[in-house]
Amino acid sequence: MRAGVCVGVWAGLLALTGGAVAQDTALYFSPDITAEFTAPSAFDGLYAGVLLGPISARKNNFNTTGWEIRPEIGAVIGWNQPVAPGVVVGAELQATVATDFSSSAYLRAMALARLGFAAGDNTLFYLLGGAGRMGEGWAFEAGMGAEVMVTSNMALRLEAAGIGQLGPVPNGNDIPAISAMRVTSGAIWQLDGGPAATTFNTGPVTDFSGLYAGINIGGLTDPQFNFYDDYGHGWHLSRFEMGGLAGYNHALGDMMRAGVEVQLGANFDTSGDAGLDALALARIGVVPAPGVLAYAAGGVGLVEASGAYAFGGGVEYALWGKSALRGEALLLGRMDGVPGPSTKRYSIPTTKVTLGLVHHFD
Repeated sequence: MRAGVCVGVWAGLLALTGGAVAQDTALYFSPDITAEFTAPSAFDGLYAGVLLGPISARKNNFNTTGWEIRPEIGAVIGWNQPVAPGVVVGAELQATVATDFSSSAYLRAMALARLGFAAGDNTLFYLLGGAGRMGEGWAFEAGMGAEVMVTSNMALRLEAAGIGQLGPVPNGNDIPAISAMRVTSGAIWQLDGGPAATTFNTGPVTDFSGLYAGINIGGLTDPQFNFYDDYGHGWHLSRFEMGGLAGYNHALGDMMRAGVEVQLGANFDTSGDAGLDALALARIGVVPAPGVLAYAAGGVGLVEASGAYAFGGGVEYALWGKSALRGEALLLGRMDGVPGPSTKRYSIPTTKVTLGLVHHFD
């Protein structure tokens, strides 16, 4: 799995929200939302739509013949229920057919629960999880996604999910943990609820101080295998990453920010290898213009149960007032200094690159 492609696709969807006119004194866009940040009416009630995207099942445990990576097309129907200001829970059914356009096709039918967080009245970011049938076996899914309203009743969706077996498959090729992955786009029609606000205007913007939390998606690349071992499914240079973060920033004057942050991520590839990484970071940043934070970060943690140090940085861009789009890159190293098995003379560092949404509670 090439994590850079996933990150690029995410960035492309999120850019759809950038068609607004910027405020004269700020470099951000934000929708017209109330001070209470109420749940968006656009994501309330019944919805249905069409789905399309690639799916990768490379171990032949779900599809025994045909292409390992193939397109899938299908439909979705679901219900959203706002439960708190800016928070939506829901459930949906997805049914798709993955085909290689010859003699091989298989069905994916999933019942999924969703937990969504509003970034304004026309954008929803959400976590998803559930179970169902995929190909010849039962499977579970977990992932995250985003929806952006582009008309008064239609949203564009992009989501990514890892898929794993629930019990054995008929052909006996049982693979633990995550063994497939999909990146799915869609067009979703809201069949219930009030009209959505689809115009953007100026509004209050975060000053990047105080508590914040968010979700991110991206990838870990480990060319020297400093952290990733061969768990019996082959050596793999990179893994897909999904996770969350929380932290606190303290204002050191008008422009400077200092803070701490914790990150927790689940990483996997489609061979069945999977793991966790957890980092505690100190951060120092600068706000060169309203709505923009550039920062450096460094700290320690665990990657695949090995002690690790991390350093790097990123940029946050306040698209929706209190919510910001973040891009971050970290270099990781082993604290015990044990090298990987590569025979190359010069070590290539392990990297963690993510794209995420961060909501500031200031």
